Amino acid sequence: NQFIAKMKGNILLKIICIILLSGVCAALDKEEWKNKTIYQIVTDRFARSDKSTNPCTDLRKYCNGTFNGIAEHLDYILEMGFDAIWISPIVDNLEDSYHGYHPRDFNRINAHFGTADELNKLIDKAHSKGIAIMVDVVANHVAPVDVDYKEIVPFNSSEYYHDYCIINEPDWKTNQWRVENCRLMG
Repeated sequence: NQFIAKMKGNILLKIICIILLSGVCAALDKEEWKNKTIYQIVTDRFARSDKSTNPCTDLRKYCNGTFNGIAEHLDYILEMGFDAIWISPIVDNLEDSYHGYHPRDFNRINAHFGTADELNKLIDKAHSKGIAIMVDVVANHVAPVDVDYKEIVPFNSSEYYHDYCIINEPDWKTNQWRVENCRLMG
């Protein structure tokens, strides 16, 4: 497919296109999703591949939860009465951003969670058990890099961002433009 070839390695777009082209997205319509019982998973915190159950010693760092760890616990999720899972954003993040909400490279899977192949195996295994999967996507911000965008792939230039300004406390009630165009923090 020429469209996919033109995406130049953008893993997130490829996954979305593969899902759309394969008809998987069409498998559940809005009404069917309304009837799903969804279990939200912070991938890094759910199930570690090393099978450790010891608490993380530094909650700011990765704790080694993976796609494989989730796949190994799908029966547990079913036993709790859930028939869908909602997993953390899957793209590469800044180090120590275990939650997935500091996207750095939209062309790569977060290696802390596993590989694209392991993600596909999780999806296949979940579907074989009747479990739907929703992937969280961060569409409104990138990793906190101030104004040095070179790490943010493919949005590595200031042309993709609003001019730098900060939302101040009074702005929430008095300055809608700042709320829509500025940052929550530096």
